[in-house]
Amino acid sequence: MDIPLFSYDSILTMLHGLGAGGGGLLTLFAALFALITMRTDGHLDAVVEKRSRNLRWLIVLAAVLVWGAVIGGTYIVFPPYRATPPEGLTDLTAYPRSLLTSNPETDWLHSFAMETKEHVPWIAAMLATAAAFIAVRYRSRILSDRAINRMTTAVLATCFALAAYAALLGTFVNKVAPLE
Repeated sequence: MDIPLFSYDSILTMLHGLGAGGGGLLTLFAALFALITMRTDGHLDAVVEKRSRNLRWLIVLAAVLVWGAVIGGTYIVFPPYRATPPEGLTDLTAYPRSLLTSNPETDWLHSFAMETKEHVPWIAAMLATAAAFIAVRYRSRILSDRAINRMTTAVLATCFALAAYAALLGTFVNKVAPLE
């Protein structure tokens, strides 16, 4: 009997979590680091202009990756997770939601973690979009104007915290009840 190393659903879950989600977290962190370390004292020159252009692209990339993770998670990974098992089935490993809710020790992973993961990532994606809009709209002022820099930093930090929280919960769920 040949058992594949990875199933189609597990590959999609990895692309969602490691590819889009992990990439989104990395680019969000890089953008936060750049926003904080490249602040200027209000002067604009060619170096600040180039840095702000690169930072704009980084923030837009972060938003694209976060949206990729959210849409992929909602429409590709979540439907197989919530599939209903046939009546009388005792081995629930192919049905993660039912597997989690069948055990009182893991029920919280569905009732809290997955219910939270249905909403929090959408907020993170909207915040990433807001930060990308600010970066594109205000260009080099994102580094030279303290108020714009602080606002963008706060939006990205909140986005990063929400995305990291969702990723942590997803890791817990996938550890106990992976899609196979």
